[in-house]
Amino acid sequence: MGDEEIMNLLPGKFDASKALIVGLRSWDKGMQERQKELSIKGLAPKETADNSSAIMEWLKNTEASKVVIHFDLDVIDPADMIAGVGVEPDGMKTEEVVRVINDIASEYDLVGLTIAEPMPRIAIKIRNMLNQLPLLKE
Repeated sequence: MGDEEIMNLLPGKFDASKALIVGLRSWDKGMQERQKELSIKGLAPKETADNSSAIMEWLKNTEASKVVIHFDLDVIDPADMIAGVGVEPDGMKTEEVVRVINDIASEYDLVGLTIAEPMPRIAIKIRNMLNQLPLLKE
């Protein structure tokens, strides 16, 4: 899957069926089809709200010993924190995300963690507002 030239530059590859999407709550039709085609399992926020057992069971069934986590900030519920680009309701709470990552790290070798889509909306708005004030104008 992917651009062959780029794929050949990568030091390693993952089997898509060994990927689990946790916390996504809106799938467009194309995304659903692609996920099904690649055999990627998904868990909604409500499936991990109380505990990480569904994730841990899935990991156990993969027989993986090492785990890479791609933490997309869009999974966080905007009522808890608007950190990513998306503001779709009913996402994961910050403490749930922390628990999930810590639960995984307590049982598996966590060899990678990426954080994606930070969008500092409030900081940008404050900066823009302050730039209009007399003392901060250039």
